[in-house]
Amino acid sequence: MAERINQQTPITADEVLRTEIIVNQALIDILIAKQIISEEELVNSIRKIKLEQEQILKDSNKIISLKR
Repeated sequence: MAERINQQTPITADEVLRTEIIVNQALIDILIAKQIISEEELVNSIRKIKLEQEQILKDSNKIISLKR
């Protein structure tokens, strides 16, 4: 059962990140246990996403000169 958090209670970024990691790991474990995805497929997908993110970051750091 989900815990109710008082809206007055501050949640740190660390707590949010830890919760996100736990949820993601639980979902991955379920997908692998149910043989919906293999560990190899998961690793390949992670590599692909990392490469895409690196490319986006490289593209965002490019300086575009405007010739006038």
